Amino acid sequence: MVPDEKKPIPWGLPPLRSEVLARQAQAAAVREDREKEAELPEYFPEPSAHYGSNGYMPLDRLEALSGRQRLGIFVGGALLLGGTALLASVGGCLMSAQGGGEPCPMHVVAELVRGGHNASNTVAWDRLAEMTDLYGHRMTASRAYDLSAEWVVRTANSDPNLTAYTEPVWVDEWVRGSESLELLVPTREGGRVPLQLLGLGSSAPTPAGGIEANVVPVHSFDELARLGNATISGSVVLFNFPYTGYGQVARFRSRGAVEAAKYGARAVLVRTLAPDSSFHSVHTGSSVRAAIPGAAISPADANMIERMYRRAQAGASPDHVFPRVRLSMDSRLREHARQSANVIIDLKGAELPDEIVLLSGHFDSWDVGVGAMDDGAGAFLGWEAARMIAAAGVAPRRTIRVVMWNNEETRQRGAHAYFDRHRDEIKRHRLAVESDIGVFEPWGLVVAAEDSVVERMRAFGAHALRALGGGNVTAADREAPGEDIAVLCKHGVPCAGFLSVNPETGAAPGDPHWEDHYFRYHHASSDRVEAIDKHQLRRSAAALAAWAYMAAEY
Repeated sequence: MVPDEKKPIPWGLPPLRSEVLARQAQAAAVREDREKEAELPEYFPEPSAHYGSNGYMPLDRLEALSGRQRLGIFVGGALLLGGTALLASVGGCLMSAQGGGEPCPMHVVAELVRGGHNASNTVAWDRLAEMTDLYGHRMTASRAYDLSAEWVVRTANSDPNLTAYTEPVWVDEWVRGSESLELLVPTREGGRVPLQLLGLGSSAPTPAGGIEANVVPVHSFDELARLGNATISGSVVLFNFPYTGYGQVARFRSRGAVEAAKYGARAVLVRTLAPDSSFHSVHTGSSVRAAIPGAAISPADANMIERMYRRAQAGASPDHVFPRVRLSMDSRLREHARQSANVIIDLKGAELPDEIVLLSGHFDSWDVGVGAMDDGAGAFLGWEAARMIAAAGVAPRRTIRVVMWNNEETRQRGAHAYFDRHRDEIKRHRLAVESDIGVFEPWGLVVAAEDSVVERMRAFGAHALRALGGGNVTAADREAPGEDIAVLCKHGVPCAGFLSVNPETGAAPGDPHWEDHYFRYHHASSDRVEAIDKHQLRRSAAALAAWAYMAAEY
């Protein structure tokens, strides 16, 4: 692979001549390796001998594989995935293929893996860029959502063998409206400092004319309770906390307003949920609706307000006054406001069309940025995987269904509408996969299923996908590895979440900073298509396609 596919240079900058020369040398080396393909040994050591520290074979160590070598990998993988019965099936398939019949599923998977290295295929990224350029964000209940959904259906129906349609979903409508925040600082010119903010999803508005009040910083719900009404009543509460991981701090965004209202607060400001290096970015997100408004501010502004508060407490100078803000938010919420839709794309199964392998990501986004990373790439990942399988020319035994969920960001109404509509078919869903943590270099799956299923999938992934990435498998530590597939998991469908490697550091799932890159763009104006690398998206789609095809076959 070329160096700038693995780790792109900063967007918009031309490559250095040294990088151009490096790419040319790499391309020459790849050609030489392919010319020596016939000389490669037939034996493959255990996958761990080839894996990098992140659990996948680095692409710059990729070996060219002969047809016999690929066959050996997939026969071994088939044996591990499905046991002797599957191996017998493979044997029959091999004889059929030798006699001019249908190609083996393992051959199809091998071609899907090879397709992951086809640098000329940028279809998924190009489509994501086109849709987001045309229509922007896809906030639930917005006109932009509907136009984007219509565009996907129209475009997917032009893909051979794919059938796209929508299914109805009733959704709430929350509109941000106008919003502003000023920090009142007597020593500054004009006596005030405009601050960036983003109202939190489902937030109540401020009263007409806004709110003016002192700010009290707290670091936890326990500290909020200790301060109590005596300190909190009539103030604006600022939740300012160290970022120790999204899962550890999201409660302040989701329940901060509810908790602060108990002690008479007039509003809540929440330090944005992003790694500390995102000093001046502001990220929105869902919140439980409370009687008082809530908004996010940047880490830098949260820190500034707390510094001012501590200086005022110390009383060392008359210039050190307690921080005071003027907040205005004109948000509006209408529950069950209108009918919207999930987007569905089917690749019909040839033998068992009523049995389904489901690939999914959510289609809605917030109203800042364009939702290319969260979760346009996850939704288009499944679409591209299905398109790759369809383009292989051999229909899977079972139907492969792509679902682009509506309303994941707040109430998961799309997921529940799908379950209600397909309630009698849930038992025929063989696997449900969700991608909603960014699409970068493929790592693999986190699986919620019986231990024996997890072990077979782990063995197959190690053999079948070691040359591409995406073959790692780990058991889920909770019932559902995704918000939208949770209702399917709860009703017995084996479930999986598709995971990527951190493209900045190479950190894999399990590393404490694995998610940091994703959360720098999450729910922010910086969530643009530039946050996604077209080659990583293709490789991830190929890996998902391999998983989906094998699940559909066996």
